[in-house]
Amino acid sequence: MKRFAIIVAVFVFSLQGMMTPCFGQSSASGSFEGWLERYGAWDRLEREYATESDDSPEVILKRAEVYLNLNTPSKTLEIIEMTPAFASNATESDRLWLGGRAHRAMGDLTKAVLWFSQSAAIAPDKGASTRRFKTEPGLESVWMDVWLKRFWTYRANFTLARDAQRDTLRRIQEIGSEVWGGSYWTSAAAALSASDQPGLSAPDTGADTPNAQPVVSTADTDAVATALALASLEKFDDARVAVATVSRDEVRAFWRMLIDFLESGDLPSDIALFDESNSLKARAFWEGNMLAHFSVSRSGWLLGNPESGPWTSFRNNILSMPLPEANQAIENELGSLLISEQTATLLSSFKFALALASGDFLSSATSWNKTNKQRLPLALQLAGALRFKESLNNLLPDNQAEALNLHPILSALCSAGGYDIASDEAPFWVSAPKDRIKTLSQRWPMDKLLLLASWQQEFTRSPSAELARRSAYLFDDTAFGIESTLYLADQSVRANQLQLGAFYLNTLKPAALPPIQRMQWYDVRLRLELESGREDAALETFRQMSASGGPVPVMTRLRMALLYQQKRDFETAREHLLKLWDTPGLTTTLQAETLFWLGEGEQAMRNTEKALDYYLRLAWQYPQENIWALTAMYRASLIYERQGNYDTAKRLLTTVVSRADRKEQREAAKARIDAIDKKMGQTKTTDTLVYPF
Repeated sequence: MKRFAIIVAVFVFSLQGMMTPCFGQSSASGSFEGWLERYGAWDRLEREYATESDDSPEVILKRAEVYLNLNTPSKTLEIIEMTPAFASNATESDRLWLGGRAHRAMGDLTKAVLWFSQSAAIAPDKGASTRRFKTEPGLESVWMDVWLKRFWTYRANFTLARDAQRDTLRRIQEIGSEVWGGSYWTSAAAALSASDQPGLSAPDTGADTPNAQPVVSTADTDAVATALALASLEKFDDARVAVATVSRDEVRAFWRMLIDFLESGDLPSDIALFDESNSLKARAFWEGNMLAHFSVSRSGWLLGNPESGPWTSFRNNILSMPLPEANQAIENELGSLLISEQTATLLSSFKFALALASGDFLSSATSWNKTNKQRLPLALQLAGALRFKESLNNLLPDNQAEALNLHPILSALCSAGGYDIASDEAPFWVSAPKDRIKTLSQRWPMDKLLLLASWQQEFTRSPSAELARRSAYLFDDTAFGIESTLYLADQSVRANQLQLGAFYLNTLKPAALPPIQRMQWYDVRLRLELESGREDAALETFRQMSASGGPVPVMTRLRMALLYQQKRDFETAREHLLKLWDTPGLTTTLQAETLFWLGEGEQAMRNTEKALDYYLRLAWQYPQENIWALTAMYRASLIYERQGNYDTAKRLLTTVVSRADRKEQREAAKARIDAIDKKMGQTKTTDTLVYPF
């Protein structure tokens, strides 16, 4: 016994000897927090830091970084922004860098770049700072896109804030040049200098200059200005007549398309003419839908309120008069002491529109100089800018958001009408084959339309999430940017990244989208809600989708019809299945499936005869759709069996047995045949009619 106790003691001592070095080795390898970080246990690491009483900069930064790794950047920002600036430049630079990463994770690239820039400005180790820039995933393209978007904003800004914007742009450009280098940042510096000094052109670094014809003549510009004035008065037919005098086919077609858009809000259905003339920017303007913001309403382009009966009556009355009498009538109204300032502005604008629409350029020049140009409708602003070479500085609204939206549109249209404004962009009517789009966009990297055309061409050829992200950010005010955002939302939902999908959807307002894109938005949102288990929300989204009047995607309608059936709302399910059945171009598989679910719904509502009609029609008309046809025959056999029509039920089941691909389906059909045989007894049935008397 004593010997046994000694052996046990030796074993325990040996075991302790083996365990002690392991424990010591674990301690030497670092803290528990470090061990958790090594294995990516960020949730437990957050708990550890939460219990820390240490408020040193290192611990605060560690906590902020943990929340980034937990994909909750808002918590990171909360910590970073509530923490005062650190005394040490090194830790303060780290704090700003984490803030930039958090802003980027929340989708705010502009703030991210500004925080990254501030971090670089105070970093004590410039080499380490540069390495950090280069190792941050995708930061170079983000840096370029943010600079370019802010540069476009800068060009549209004529307020006192412009100097601050210039300083920010210069700092972003300098960092880009220091960290990544390359011709892009050289062009960026040149474009910024050119914008700082009106009249200075940004250098064209290309070896050759593509054909910039057709040149828009002065007479063409005057015709376009006249047409725009007529369009502002809703005299669209007359505007088209004025545009018809433009000399070049592609220029004439472009402006006719604009007049048509102002009247109806519809984009041109055919822009092949621009392919024939290699008019890259004209095609990009319409294909990218630069006017997407005005698809729902064009009232901002027209004089007065198109919905106002009194205004329409007054306008039409004036338009019916000879020009001298019309001008006198307007002057009489302006002389009244009872009119408001708003009405006076409207009447002055009307006088200017009349003069320009009638080709009286002398009188229109006088009216133009007396008119509050910022209060004019867009069609008249554009007409005046073309005719009198007015600076956009005098036309754009004081509201910076509105000015930013309008500047690229007015700038492009002025260029299309023969008045080039942006010296760092290619001429609007630059002519080159499609395969040179990328080369031209690299030559003029600040040209919004060329870059739009280049990216759109690349995305059509090979869609990617990376290009979609850049396009959604940089071209958010165009149809292409909206399509890119919808693509990102769709891909996120397909990958079950529902939070990311919701983020992309929430950046768009469905009511402001054109009809087709609005339906795409509803479709992605509906699938997101279904994937997240929010069936009632999905049904409400589908109701809004159906009420919008657009074409509902076939699979979406089918999916929601089945959800209505699951919710036992069989009548609504039937309504949508019948709409699906009437959809042209359905595949035979979908036709068969639709008939099957119609039968299922009728059977659930105890409309047995209707259900039988659907099942039998399916089995007869679509025998090649084996799964649906055989399942329908099986369902029909059950109905006939319950009705006591055993012969028909057995015939249907026999076909199921002979044609079924799945063993389970064959076995189920055989079991039903056996059950029917027992019900019928051993009496052999015949097809011969038996007379009882």
